[in-house]
Amino acid sequence: MKVVVIGAGIAGLLVAHVIGGDVVVLERDKLSDEPRYRAGVPQGRHVHGLLVRGAEIMEDLLPGLRQELVAAGAYLTDAGDARLLNTHGWAAGGRTGLPLLTVTRPLLETHIRRRVTAKVLDGVHVTGLSFSGSTVDGVLTGDGRIDADLVVDASGRSSKLATWLAAAGVVVPQPSVVDSRTGYATRLYTAPPDFPAVLAESLSAPSTPRGCAVMRVEGDRLMVTAQGAGGDHPPRDPSGYQEFLESLRLPVAEMLRPAEPLSPVYLFARTASRRNAFEDTRSWPGGLVAIGDAVCSFNPVYGQGMTVAAMEALLFRRHQDFSAAGCVSFQRRIARTTRSSWLLSSGADRGWVGDARPGPASRVFAWYMKKWQIAITRDADMFRRFIRVVNMVAGPATLLSPVVFRRLMVSH
Repeated sequence: MKVVVIGAGIAGLLVAHVIGGDVVVLERDKLSDEPRYRAGVPQGRHVHGLLVRGAEIMEDLLPGLRQELVAAGAYLTDAGDARLLNTHGWAAGGRTGLPLLTVTRPLLETHIRRRVTAKVLDGVHVTGLSFSGSTVDGVLTGDGRIDADLVVDASGRSSKLATWLAAAGVVVPQPSVVDSRTGYATRLYTAPPDFPAVLAESLSAPSTPRGCAVMRVEGDRLMVTAQGAGGDHPPRDPSGYQEFLESLRLPVAEMLRPAEPLSPVYLFARTASRRNAFEDTRSWPGGLVAIGDAVCSFNPVYGQGMTVAAMEALLFRRHQDFSAAGCVSFQRRIARTTRSSWLLSSGADRGWVGDARPGPASRVFAWYMKKWQIAITRDADMFRRFIRVVNMVAGPATLLSPVVFRRLMVSH
């Protein structure tokens, strides 16, 4: 089977590796053999959370990847060592036994790409799909056509798949969009001695629109990402950025005084969560599947994207039928894989949507998450349970167990 994967990001690379065989990956950007930021990943200059579950899957698919990254300067710590501040105080903390890897997106992506055996062609602009009847049989590019038995759209947030399908008479449902109007501003600094591997102040609607995430990365540097929701974005100019940091409850501005800035301030604000219900499309063609952010993109503040992409790659291990019916079945499996992450992130972000009145389910969700935020500041065991869910090692259902519910009810 000849497979064409559109996009050489995390999702596309992992899928190409799992499929194996005759696979070609097409990437619009020009790629470097060394870690470099690239235009096709505009959020790549900002803090990227590789959750524990995502790192586990990548290690399973690419044995030795974790140690390669550590040797290249990535930082390995316990997930419970992260210092987290929410609206109710500092999280209790405590060892969890979960290895947390902090690394920049370019370093991670480059090391994955070095391990993938598929042919990766860069500088290729895919402009559409080629059809044979109701089946996709290739892709169109600026230089012609590339035939395929299966096309995998892993082109991310900028995917044009809905437009390409519409041109062939296949209409997909309108996407679900939740936009918290969150903006990022990131700057690199030298890392002062003993600075924690992860330091963060979380956003919380509607009272706390400002937050920050700091991560120790390769090169003995700190990546400092200021975050502002509801349109309260941190500015680009260094003095305004510094004032934003000083406005936080997190004492990050004071902690950074010994540090030296190493970069300009970079902005990013395309953070809306978007879910395409491709599994509900009538007349979905054979020979075509979509994965990663092309299907469901999350507000990056929750760090779910790379881990969900890794989980989706695993689905290719057990799926062989890519007829029209088989592709619809696959898209349904993708939808199930993304559902819990979508509900958690979009549920939290709905608090920033000012023109939407929260329904009963949203109000219950907000109340329950508030109880959790209180509990993790006072109870180390509840903190460990929460960290396991945040890192997708445990499912969200564990937050609803009777034992947990009773303990939450005594939190004030």
